Amino acid sequence: MSKRRKQREQVAPQGEPAEPSASGGGVVEWPSPIGDGVWVDAAGTRWRLRGERWQTPVKRVEHLLRSPEVRVLLFYGPDAPTEVGPADRAALWQRMRPYLREPVVRAPGDFTDFHAAEFRDDGRRSLLIIEESC
Repeated sequence: MSKRRKQREQVAPQGEPAEPSASGGGVVEWPSPIGDGVWVDAAGTRWRLRGERWQTPVKRVEHLLRSPEVRVLLFYGPDAPTEVGPADRAALWQRMRPYLREPVVRAPGDFTDFHAAEFRDDGRRSLLIIEESC
């Protein structure tokens, strides 16, 4: 499991895991369809990562974001993903674009990161999944 998919586990002095605290301690899994290579939506449609890349090329991400036929899901945290409608995609693109370019130049204390990947179903429809972490 990657660092961005879980928070650090609290460890008691004896080396035993501490009880999760009300303040959010313990292990919290974040779903990562990009890492898993597959996503099954609420309707039961199985989406598979297109290609073998962890990250879809930036130009392809921009193209997919501009297409109203493409469904876009934003994953952040352990909760269900947020569907990003066509009206909100330009703002999302402006926010995430600097993090997709190499090298990423970050302000001090900025730990934000984005990963984007294209998925396809059996009907060859596209789904863009964006994972945001910090």
